[in-house]
Amino acid sequence: MTKRVVGLFFKRDRDSSAAVARRIESADYGGRGVRFFCFGSEDARAGDKVSDSLRAMEFAVSIGGDGTFMRAADAVREYGVPLYGVNAGRLGFLALGKPEEAVQDVRRILSGDYGLYTRARIRCELLRGGNAGEAEEFYALNEFTLSKGPISRPIGLLVTVRQEVLYRFLADGVIVSTPTGSTAYSLSAGGPLVHPDVKCVILTPVCPHSLYHRPFILGSDETVEISLEGDSERMTLSGDGIVNIEVFRRDLVRLAIDERGICVITLDSASYFETIARKLHWRADGEHGAGIE
Repeated sequence: MTKRVVGLFFKRDRDSSAAVARRIESADYGGRGVRFFCFGSEDARAGDKVSDSLRAMEFAVSIGGDGTFMRAADAVREYGVPLYGVNAGRLGFLALGKPEEAVQDVRRILSGDYGLYTRARIRCELLRGGNAGEAEEFYALNEFTLSKGPISRPIGLLVTVRQEVLYRFLADGVIVSTPTGSTAYSLSAGGPLVHPDVKCVILTPVCPHSLYHRPFILGSDETVEISLEGDSERMTLSGDGIVNIEVFRRDLVRLAIDERGICVITLDSASYFETIARKLHWRADGEHGAGIE
């Protein structure tokens, strides 16, 4: 009998995540031939053998917080592998499964009792020396951030769309996020919450030295270009806690929604609105707030 291949992504040094992975591996799946491949954060993208394992997977399970989920999404993106998240971390907007139900959830997925939806991601091209430069390509599920990095001074940023200037300002940085990323860094910086079904790109300035530069929502077919100006010489490009690279004065950063998203497995019947209200403690039931009298 051909074995069905399932990937498990988790931090090996985190006891709570490793314990869930062990339970999943050792469980009885009713005679189904299941083979598990385990990936730590340090080896999920390493070597041809890992690539063969990723290619063979029917689906993958991320065990941890949203950071682990994003690293797993980065690992499987080339192979179109559906991804399910078990929240053994903190807030968990992406990893919604409960650790105590993880084995039951895997059984449900193996039996075909699940739904699928696609989360958009951002493609980032870093062109060294401007448009004529060779492009380095990166991907993010939540966001890319261009920031001043460890220096204390704000940076001069030029943000253009359709070759027209949208922002020209001094700031600590700017965030370019997907709707999925609207609950992450962008939200902390004052950006809007956006339903994941909305096809768009969200631009959120980080501490702009102006009262008038506000978040901006663009259509999903728009391309954003960002570069340094003024006397700023360098900034840091980061994406989903995975990418972290220096960008210099003559470089150009080009960002757009990627045509291929991440395929996510869902088992929870809770709506997006219910999830947001629960995670952000918006429920007016007296448990996390004053409620309504």
